[in-house]
This record gives sequence, C-alpha cells and structure tokens, in this order.
Amino acid sequence: MALRKPQTSSPYAIRFAQPGDLDEIARIESESFRIPWKREFFASELREPYRYARVLAGLEGAVPGIGGYLFAVSLYEEFHVNKIATDSRVRHRGYGRQLIEDAIERARTAGASTITLEVRVSNLAAREFYRSYAFREAFRRKNYYQDGEDAFALVLALTRRG
Repeated sequence: MALRKPQTSSPYAIRFAQPGDLDEIARIESESFRIPWKREFFASELREPYRYARVLAGLEGAVPGIGGYLFAVSLYEEFHVNKIATDSRVRHRGYGRQLIEDAIERARTAGASTITLEVRVSNLAAREFYRSYAFREAFRRKNYYQDGEDAFALVLALTRRG
C-alpha cells in the first residue's frame, strides 16, 4: 500500500482503497450525491479487474480519516472516472485536484488516450472544475440519472509525455 507523497503540509496522502475504507467512502458518498452508490457496490469495485480505486488517507491527526476517493476503470484506450468526491468538511482545499491529477497521471501511465466521465447538467461547480483541466462536454446523455436528470459526457484528450 504505497502512499503517494502529499502536497506540502497536506494532512492527506493518496493510496489504493482498501476494504477497511468502505464505511468512510459510503458516508462521504451518501453526503455528496442525491442518488448515492451503495457500500456493496464500492466493495465489488475493489475486487474487479482493471479498476483504479484511490483514497485520500489521513496522516497522523487528520480529521476526517478518509478525505475523499476516486473510483475509475481502465479499459483499452479509455480511462473512465466513475466516482470522485471529497468529504464536505475538507472541500475547497485542493484535495479533489489531488485525486483527479493522480487519475490523469495513472491514465497516461496506462496508455489511455482519453479520460471520460459523466456529470449532472445542474452541477455547475463540477463542470467548472473539469473545465479547468480541459475536459470538454462531448454530448448530453438524456435521463442518465435515476431521477431523470441529464448528464454531460465529458472527455479529456491526453497527450503522451516524452
């Protein structure tokens, strides 16, 4: 379980998600989304191949102990972000950026040519966040969410380094 070096003075480091993290992941999920994934779904993601599941793990004294998470799947040339969230107590401190930058680096390392994800049309803050990384709104998925709201499918084209 290698921890990625945290940002300067960050109380969190990025590491692979583990079964012991699931209660905190499920809590953050239920506080962050209108229609949250169930804990069992996150547990199944930890067992599936080609999955990339990361958490912001608190270092000594960090509250909350898990500051956020990112779940993705890497298939062929696509890296698809299924879920990303940070604990409401530590939002707007750059931790979401740590998670997405970790995912972008992983996607490049895996040889992906694109990163994709869906975002609610009404989630203007998330859309602006992804726009800051040059994600573009590729198309609209009608009635994508269980409550009938549409989603934008976002795409980030990756350039190879070196």
